[in-house]
Amino acid sequence: MQKTAKVDFFTVDVESTGLETILRELHATAADSTKRNVESNDDWIRLARGRLTDHGYLGDLMRISMVPAGFRADLAGKVTPIDLSKDEGVAECSAFYFDFETGILTLQRNSRAASWRQFGQYFKRVADLDTDVQIQPLLRPIEMGKVKILPLLRKVHISSAVVDVMATLENIDEGSLQLIRQAARAESPALELVLKAGREKEATLNHAVVHEVIESWLRIHSDFGDGENEIVKKIVVTGKDETGATVEFDLLKDKFFTTMRFEWVPDDAALWKVRGDEILRAWELNKTRLRQLLPQ
Repeated sequence: MQKTAKVDFFTVDVESTGLETILRELHATAADSTKRNVESNDDWIRLARGRLTDHGYLGDLMRISMVPAGFRADLAGKVTPIDLSKDEGVAECSAFYFDFETGILTLQRNSRAASWRQFGQYFKRVADLDTDVQIQPLLRPIEMGKVKILPLLRKVHISSAVVDVMATLENIDEGSLQLIRQAARAESPALELVLKAGREKEATLNHAVVHEVIESWLRIHSDFGDGENEIVKKIVVTGKDETGATVEFDLLKDKFFTTMRFEWVPDDAALWKVRGDEILRAWELNKTRLRQLLPQ
């Protein structure tokens, strides 16, 4: 079966110690060591395997879901429970590559595996850090830079499906959290958020608030979207530039990503090899442009 997944790119910043050091130390532990395990909302996340070089680390982050696995069925309709022991769960993995020189993280997007935010939380907890592992998506600078310097912000339009667990995310602005909670309580399958400036010619939305809201929904988009199911459908900003001309930017198209394709096979080792090869290919093909996007 042919599978397609998105590959995202991030900057990583760790104040107290570098991610390179953490990865080297964790890689040195036994592959079956419980020191690789971190509990997360009744699931477990662990560094499943990796390959260390002088230039970077190719790894596989595994999320083990401990919820009941459910049932399997054949085409005749026969249903059989999936029987797992108490210390077993359903595993989903995301391949990643961390480049030591640039601090750029290349990460396979998998909605059932660990998200990029959980990636940061995992390495904070597994290394017992006092400070957060700061991970930020790399954005194409053309449109995003123009949004940030618009003199007038006239309208923000956000459209999204509602996912109950959105309200458990950290670093989401309070207004968006309240909106998500209200939509979930109302049993709404979707929500629309529209912020509009007044009708006066020079009226503008509050820049700081708008930036906070946009960043929140970009995080939600990254955490819950995948190649087949984009939860956040739209983040569009309308404003006026320094000449007074009306401009519009679609921020979901502003994020830098690529795609990977691989053949799914029921062999964990073989599947890891093809996913790892695809992650490295994505990094090698895009590393020159990615370096140009790094904050100056």
